Amino acid sequence: MSRKRVSRKCKASYVFLAVLIVVFAAVISVIGELREHLAEITEYRGREAATDIITSAVERTVSRCPYDDIYKLVTDENGTVLSAQLDADSANRVKNILTEEVENGLNKLNEDGISIPIGTLIGIPLPAVGSNTIDLSVQQIGAVKSEFVSNLETAGINQSRLTVYAVVTVDIRAILPNGHTDISVTEEHIITDCLVVGEVPQSYFGE
Repeated sequence: MSRKRVSRKCKASYVFLAVLIVVFAAVISVIGELREHLAEITEYRGREAATDIITSAVERTVSRCPYDDIYKLVTDENGTVLSAQLDADSANRVKNILTEEVENGLNKLNEDGISIPIGTLIGIPLPAVGSNTIDLSVQQIGAVKSEFVSNLETAGINQSRLTVYAVVTVDIRAILPNGHTDISVTEEHIITDCLVVGEVPQSYFGE
């Protein structure tokens, strides 16, 4: 009788141990999935924040200085456009202002960080889990990169269309509980779009 009791106790112990192992494995799996999901949401939120910063910076820069000054059209005696050349001084001035505006936005993001609602992370509606969030800090990596890119093409009879873009790249790092995720965002915004009389010149400042 005592042997049967011991045998039953051993079986119960084995069952308990097996259940414990299964539960432990399930918890590890869930934690891994939550970490992966957190990294994905963080990258999305970080990319979204960086995009908004660049867009706002371009808008503020446009309001502070005219972009038309960054290029000059060269014409012949008949007024035909020969080329569009970059004005280095004006371009550098505008680029400095744009970079400053972007960095101001990134500094604000560094102060505020990124908040991930718990409900968004685990996929449960917000009222069910309250308004708790996971707050993550964000750091700028390296310098803001900005440049001007142009496109000159025909736009009808004896007309050319000159389009100038501001291309801005920022790199940020979001600090996660188990590491970090790096996010690189490049945005292209039209800053000048105008028609000029004359055929497409052979050279222009975008070359």
